[in-house]
Amino acid sequence: MDAPVPKARAGAPGYRQIAEALVREIAGGRWIVGECLPSEMTLVERFGVGRNTVREALRELAGRGYIERRRGARSVLRSATPEDGFVNSVRSVEQLIDYATFGHATLLTSETVRLDAALAQRLDNTPGTEWVRVGILRRREEGEDPFCYSEIYLDPRYQDIVPLIGEETRLFPLIEEHHGVVLRRVLQDTEAAAADANIASRLNIPAGTPILLVRTRFYSGDGALVETGLSHFPCGRYRVRIALERPA
Repeated sequence: MDAPVPKARAGAPGYRQIAEALVREIAGGRWIVGECLPSEMTLVERFGVGRNTVREALRELAGRGYIERRRGARSVLRSATPEDGFVNSVRSVEQLIDYATFGHATLLTSETVRLDAALAQRLDNTPGTEWVRVGILRRREEGEDPFCYSEIYLDPRYQDIVPLIGEETRLFPLIEEHHGVVLRRVLQDTEAAAADANIASRLNIPAGTPILLVRTRFYSGDGALVETGLSHFPCGRYRVRIALERPA
């Protein structure tokens, strides 16, 4: 018989309760590495919650390195003792930016900035133009050191979505929903860098610490640049796994 849903911590969302219950069962050996977890509908029936809540719980487990999620199939147990840090497994464009749906995010700043020459070069943009800069800090778990600090530069035409940032901390889905703009193209560059004083203070690391700097640009269907994100990942707290399959 399935164990009952554990008593929630004060203020804990339903998906976190479910994730913690599954983690305990994984640690207890209920499934072995390579086995499939129950289907989403089985978990919906077991826990008495909606499908979105179950999906958030599975995203949580994927973000913590326990499972590998597969579109149209059941999740597979990847590790009963996952690595430290955040792991982003990438199989599609959607998953390329899916790390932003995991864990806890805190909105730190929101301001309009005019790009000087140095910042414009970092963003591959035009000096003198104005953009809305949004700062978001991401943690895998509450109380942990952050695994990412993102500075997102948003076309001012869409700045009305900033107050809507909450559980959804990816800006583009909010733009699509409220402005009817459809994402058609994503470009992402990754490079090694050293944390400057500002980034270091956000990530709780010494200035000069090696980081992974990821620049992601989002374009609408008409080719207009809508959003550019600079995401900073400190050494040892984040890793990307890319899985590619050749057609049969």
